[in-house]
Amino acid sequence: MANVQRMPTDLGVDDVVLLVPEEETVPEHDLHRLLVDQLAAGVRAWFAGHDDVAVHSRLAWFPDKSDTRIRLDPDVMVVHGRPQAERKSFKSWIEGGAVPQVILEVWSEDDTGSDYEQRLQRARASGVGQVVIVDPFAVGGTMVRDLVIDPDDATRYIAAATSTTAEDPIEVPLLGARLAGGRDLVVTDLDGGPPWPLTHDALRLLADARRRLAAASAHAEQERTRADREVARVEELRARLREAGLDEEVS
Repeated sequence: MANVQRMPTDLGVDDVVLLVPEEETVPEHDLHRLLVDQLAAGVRAWFAGHDDVAVHSRLAWFPDKSDTRIRLDPDVMVVHGRPQAERKSFKSWIEGGAVPQVILEVWSEDDTGSDYEQRLQRARASGVGQVVIVDPFAVGGTMVRDLVIDPDDATRYIAAATSTTAEDPIEVPLLGARLAGGRDLVVTDLDGGPPWPLTHDALRLLADARRRLAAASAHAEQERTRADREVARVEELRARLREAGLDEEVS
């Protein structure tokens, strides 16, 4: 297991003031959060024996010292040539100009086409050479897409590969993973081994547990309502008996 280091201190003092970012972070869907956490854990495990690969999840990345309003928040980013360290944020100007060679983005249910294009444009403009997209809300299941910079037009990404079935995985050496879409998102190490725990079956277990909890809560609320009506009925009968001068207990 690689040692997690504190930030190197030989790059000088960083006195750059971080400005308010250009856009706010979008709230995460539960499925999005779960997939990001599990994918990040798998990538970190793959690179655990490397002292020159930094893997971060949901860490603010500031690529431009001259304009710190530009901030990217990759779901998972991998920076080869930098040590794994405790970072509050990743500032390229104190990391020797390093940028992530690859980022992994899990699309959210609320993402729109304009969100998609804007995030890709910012990643490309900031020097990211490869973006792996996982869309768990695609029609028919999960879609995985591997994007690279177009060799004929450096201003845009093109799809190098797309996977929508388990039989057609995409290999991403920079992530140390092989990813396949379809009914389930299947991810394995490049050298094989058991799939990472990312199947929709596991997610359905979580969803079923939540549905059972919601049903139990609804049933409890119905019981409370029924009990309240019964108490009100008894109180009404007692009031009528008192008006008639009777003292019998009503139950």
